[in-house]
Amino acid sequence: MKFPTLPTFNGEGDLRDYMSRFTATMGLLSVLDANLCRVFPTTLTGTAQRWYNKLKPGSIKSFASLSTEFLNGYLTNIPATTITSILRSCIQEEGEMLRSYVERFNKQAMKIDNLNVDMATEALREGTQFGKLVDKLLVNKPTTFSNQMGIAQKYFELDEGRRAIRGKEAKGKESKKS
Repeated sequence: MKFPTLPTFNGEGDLRDYMSRFTATMGLLSVLDANLCRVFPTTLTGTAQRWYNKLKPGSIKSFASLSTEFLNGYLTNIPATTITSILRSCIQEEGEMLRSYVERFNKQAMKIDNLNVDMATEALREGTQFGKLVDKLLVNKPTTFSNQMGIAQKYFELDEGRRAIRGKEAKGKESKKS
């Protein structure tokens, strides 16, 4: 097996993302706690490496304590938590295709830790202008966000088909006027 490439951290960027990638990569190798502490500083560069070098020798007893120190040292690099209420401001624009709206809605939802499915469903119902989707979400209450997106996806083709028919009808009326 080829040794996986370890992520690096230079003191900038999303700290949670870096820590998640580091622990996941090291987890693949079933690395012991002491070795995590030894490998960790090799992934640091720039100001992060300087931060590590300032640690008092012998002050770190486990990877958990190293992680805590590191997170505290770079607390400002942890992005603010996106709250579920942001989904309520994601509203389908006049004339916007359902697919485009649901993609925007999904991108916002993916930023939310511990997404509440009931709240997300309510926000999608309130934000869309596509009545059939609203009806379906009222009748079939999704139990997971994935289920909710699956329901929405089934209406993409219906929306696109209706728009195509309206476009043909509009062209037909214009050619009759000419």
